[in-house]
Amino acid sequence: MLRSAILALAVISTTLLAGCSSEPPVEVSATAIASTAAAALEESTGELPELDCGSDTIELKNGRVLECVLSDLTLVENFDAEVTISDVDGANYSVSVTVAEEPRE
Repeated sequence: MLRSAILALAVISTTLLAGCSSEPPVEVSATAIASTAAAALEESTGELPELDCGSDTIELKNGRVLECVLSDLTLVENFDAEVTISDVDGANYSVSVTVAEEPRE
């Protein structure tokens, strides 16, 4: 069930708490972005996947793409996933997630 549902595009908006001021550019950990993207997939599939986008600090920029790996624990397979950042407004942003149709080899 998760496999067919993750093929759809998932979008979610999030508001992050950013220190005392949110002067551009705002940076967020890739781990936080992965959590946001996983939550978006959970909203559309009903299951929370594991998503690994690395551990770098990412500057929030419209169109920024993170190459991630989605682990489907039900199928015991990993899929390439692209997380694209959009609608950046200070520490507010949206993500869209595109998951490969075929598992990684």
